[in-house]
Amino acid sequence: MKSIVDNLQLSILLVGAGARILVFDNRYNIEGRATTDLDFAVKVNNWLDFHTLSTEMTQGANPCFRHTKIQHRFIHISTYIEVDIVPFGAIGEPNQEIQWSNGTKMSIVGFNEAFSTAETLVIEDIEFKVVNLPTLIVLKLIAWNDRKATKDLEDIYFVLKNYNDDNRVFVELVDELSQGLVEYEETGSFLIGRDIRNNFSSATIEQLIKIISQILQKEILYFLN
Repeated sequence: MKSIVDNLQLSILLVGAGARILVFDNRYNIEGRATTDLDFAVKVNNWLDFHTLSTEMTQGANPCFRHTKIQHRFIHISTYIEVDIVPFGAIGEPNQEIQWSNGTKMSIVGFNEAFSTAETLVIEDIEFKVVNLPTLIVLKLIAWNDRKATKDLEDIYFVLKNYNDDNRVFVELVDELSQGLVEYEETGSFLIGRDIRNNFSSATIEQLIKIISQILQKEILYFLN
């Protein structure tokens, strides 16, 4: 996969639960929701670029993937792992939204910021970019807004419940803790929220606030019923 993308001079980013395992589960020695697929985002200018990538993956000199009925989903031939690839970049202008061939629209809000703030990891001599933790939360919120999948909220809850960084807490949140503005148990979520605010555009933040409001309203209705 990486060699194909490099040959086409494209940029790719690991997102989704696979990214969560690398940037959270493994680092904090905690096991979250298992996943049997991988999600990538690829930076392209237009649908021709995406089609070229798709063709190279499935019909190139040494094809490693096969198509599925879903435009963005591929099967790795030797491992049978599902690989989803979402295009972002200029292809989503001006509204940071794409439309698949079946007419389904998908928001790619946050992907440009995700790429610019991504971490670079090296595993088995393969170097690749992976979203950082705050960005993972952002993309999970955007994904939930599109598809309303429970797994997105499960991943968000898992990270917010278990994330903590005392090194940051007792440097960055001394005033907030002493003034009672935040409880110690909430410091992990507070830090992630601050990181999101500092690294994403005001337009993205506004959309996130709307999405979180929807989630909270659904939770209230659930308990009322």
